[in-house]
Amino acid sequence: MVNMAMLMRTALSILLFFSLFYIFSKDSSPPSSSSSLALHLPQRHSPIQFPIQPQTPSLPSPIQFESSHSHHEHTQKPFSILSDPPPGNDELQYDFSPYVKLYKSGRVERLPHIPLVPPGIHTFTGVNSKDVLIDHATGVSVRLYLPKQAIGTDPKHHRQKLPVLLYFHGGAFVIESAFSTFYHHFLNVLVSKAQVLAISVNYRLAPEHRLPAAYEDGWLALKWALNNCRSGPEPWLFHHGDINRVFLGGDSAGGNIAHDSAIRAGTVRGPSELGMKIKGLILLNPYFWGKDPVGTEPGDRWIRESFEKNWDFVCGGLMGIDHPAVNPLTWMEGLRSLGCERVIVTVAGRDFFRERGVAYVKALKNSGWSGAVQIYETKDEFHVYFISNPLGKKASEEMHAVVHFINRR
Repeated sequence: MVNMAMLMRTALSILLFFSLFYIFSKDSSPPSSSSSLALHLPQRHSPIQFPIQPQTPSLPSPIQFESSHSHHEHTQKPFSILSDPPPGNDELQYDFSPYVKLYKSGRVERLPHIPLVPPGIHTFTGVNSKDVLIDHATGVSVRLYLPKQAIGTDPKHHRQKLPVLLYFHGGAFVIESAFSTFYHHFLNVLVSKAQVLAISVNYRLAPEHRLPAAYEDGWLALKWALNNCRSGPEPWLFHHGDINRVFLGGDSAGGNIAHDSAIRAGTVRGPSELGMKIKGLILLNPYFWGKDPVGTEPGDRWIRESFEKNWDFVCGGLMGIDHPAVNPLTWMEGLRSLGCERVIVTVAGRDFFRERGVAYVKALKNSGWSGAVQIYETKDEFHVYFISNPLGKKASEEMHAVVHFINRR
């Protein structure tokens, strides 16, 4: 008799493979231009090897340069904690395929090919972008995006400021980059449609920097953004960023990080540290899970143990699978204190995380939180389908809902 558990395992593996193949192999982005203003700075301790422009008050606002029509592709190579692992001690310690493998020598092998692109004026949308190192100690940097309509305007006469979106990329906490082809194109399209000033955060990745490192980076980036909107010296944020319309957002693991920052903004020292309330939270197919299944989540032991082990890997065992960081349903007080005015959660019909997104919305409504929450569902699509092709029909419809959410007064 055929082993049903084995059949389900095989079907799941095939589904995951094709979902990831779709995400990592489909490159729909047009060529991007490079910036001649980028400076070489010390690299952060992650797989990113990219020249970044340091924060300085002497730079003009905004920075402008001629767009190049050539495509300069920067490739993210597998990163090793130890440049020369000890011979004979390179046994596999943890296999988080198809994302990353950790060896006992300390070597980290990232499996997907992640092409990186430089900032500049985006040929397709006209959006301008630049990279800024925001913390020398950790090497955390951001990519800023400014809509075409704001480029070249005199700050003294540009009275209408733009909403600000602090965005965190996905990648299971272990892969991807704010500088990757996919996220660069996605943010350019979103910025163009929403007329928003976006800050894409290049946070530290596990296993080199296990959670809560990414959470700390998110909080650091939020405070940096708000401080620069108030008084600079970053010119784009100071001249164009509306501090009264600041949004947190992200997809998958990035959505999880955005949620963490929103929780901090409403609890502990958040209100006193920020001095304001976040306008909105945008969670695109967020990464949430838990010990017990909710809704129609699979209850198979091997599936749930797999998710639990992977979570244990990215946080180094510091937080269990029912910790509020990954299972917000276990801390209703935190949801009730969420530090923003409104929330939108998007889910995909064929996404393992769909049920958690739906449950998150219900829990937020029942928590006593005073804000407004809405959910947007895309039928028959996989996890973060919109990243690889933001101009597709379904992706455009979902992005329209996000744009409306941001610009609603």
